[in-house]
Amino acid sequence: MDPSVCPSNIAYNYSVSHDQYSNQQVATYLQNIATVYTILQKGHFRIVAYENATDTILNYPENLYTLWLKDPKQLDAVPNIGPSILKKIDYFFKYGKLYPSLKPLFKKIHPAVFAFTPINGVGPLIAQKLAQHLRFSHTPSLALDQLIKYAQTGKIRKIPGLSEKSEKLILDNTLSFLGRQNRMPYKTALKLANQIIAYLHQKFPKIEFMPLGSLRRQSDTVGDIDLATATDNPKPIIDYFLAYPKSVETITSGKNKASLRLLHDVHVDLMIKPPSSFGSLLQHFTGNKLHNILLRKHALKLGFSLSEYGIKNLKTGKIKRFSTEVNFYNFLGLKFIPPQYRLGKSEIEDYKLL
Repeated sequence: MDPSVCPSNIAYNYSVSHDQYSNQQVATYLQNIATVYTILQKGHFRIVAYENATDTILNYPENLYTLWLKDPKQLDAVPNIGPSILKKIDYFFKYGKLYPSLKPLFKKIHPAVFAFTPINGVGPLIAQKLAQHLRFSHTPSLALDQLIKYAQTGKIRKIPGLSEKSEKLILDNTLSFLGRQNRMPYKTALKLANQIIAYLHQKFPKIEFMPLGSLRRQSDTVGDIDLATATDNPKPIIDYFLAYPKSVETITSGKNKASLRLLHDVHVDLMIKPPSSFGSLLQHFTGNKLHNILLRKHALKLGFSLSEYGIKNLKTGKIKRFSTEVNFYNFLGLKFIPPQYRLGKSEIEDYKLL
């Protein structure tokens, strides 16, 4: 990624061009604030508030900047954005800069920290530890190159609290991050998924394979390609999936799940459940994070907990399994919620059974 357009430059230069903000830029801005608050120990509830706002904005179906241009008061209706966070976003949209009171706090943190925290498994405290014990450039791309070099030369494992295992994890995830910063357009992901499903249908023509996650929700962009199917005999399907001719690497191979890497570091996961639990699997891995949070809260009020295996009665401990999503939602007193509406907005209320 070109450092000049990297969203984390908000932390480096304290300003970005604001011709047209994306929700990703706004979310990165708030996540960087949460990172600073975490490192400086500015209060658990404040940190959680910014993290929740970040998740909301990443999954919000409308562009916040467009809404703000029409009427800043429209942002009041966005979940998890309270007055304090709204003030930061408003200033950001007006001036393309950090809120003034944040500048002294950001200056206490090495800029490389903000380049590292988007890497899977590298949270604010680990990123801070790396920046404290090793020398890094203030330029994001150079700092990431240096992080890889330090991991390859065994310097990270020497940092107190880190190990050879954590060093390898940081190296692997950094390499993966650099290859996978850009999400695919929906049409590209759908084409790849259809090619893989067509391949699987060559040997298993009567078995249905379903997309999951953002692909099934028909989001504008898609990260990994996740597929699912139902069978009581998963091994032949797993074996055939792993033999996909366009695969460049097998990432994981298990009894009920396998992962491949295709060209351009596209990851493809295949998950398998018995037909009796297939509805639970589809539900668990389709909705975005906010939808699943709202659904879990709804279930808790009814005395249940949710998982990919089914719905657990918290009093008896028994798990009820579901072969279809319709039955899953109906059990919770809800009509079937189409995948594209599982966004953590008002769907729980909108789809309640009469």
